[in-house]
Amino acid sequence: MNFKDLIPGGRIVKTALAVLICLILAYIIDYDYPIYAVIAGVLMMKESSDETKWAGFNRMKGTVLGGVISYITLMIFGKWLDTIWGPFIMSFSVIVVLSITKWMDQDSYVGSMSSVVLLITLMGHASTSRGAFVYVVIRTVETLIGILIAFFVNEYIKRLQ
Repeated sequence: MNFKDLIPGGRIVKTALAVLICLILAYIIDYDYPIYAVIAGVLMMKESSDETKWAGFNRMKGTVLGGVISYITLMIFGKWLDTIWGPFIMSFSVIVVLSITKWMDQDSYVGSMSSVVLLITLMGHASTSRGAFVYVVIRTVETLIGILIAFFVNEYIKRLQ
């Protein structure tokens, strides 16, 4: 290993820059926990802005679909999630989400992302449908902000590639 191998590459620097922008934006608007924006900024930083755009679009589709299905699940089955039926309801909801992405001929990442959002919402926000709705909206908006920041950093900081 030589010294040049220790120098961070362009994608590493751009990822850190996307995280920095997400955190500064959160600080400016006095938003305490921009976790989903930061995660999206890290995960959506790809080799090119076109790859970031495509990955980000798939992530948004998955986030929205998982949020919608989790909200519907909470409206219909919410009172049973803390019973013995909860694991069955959650597992069936995963089947629904993955089947929808298959029927819509979506990338497998959309299905995975939908399932993650669905399960986090059902397990962490099942106490109230209002709490789940707020969570889904916040997560969607934060994710979109992180994706957009990663895209713009990737698009306009090309010299670091």
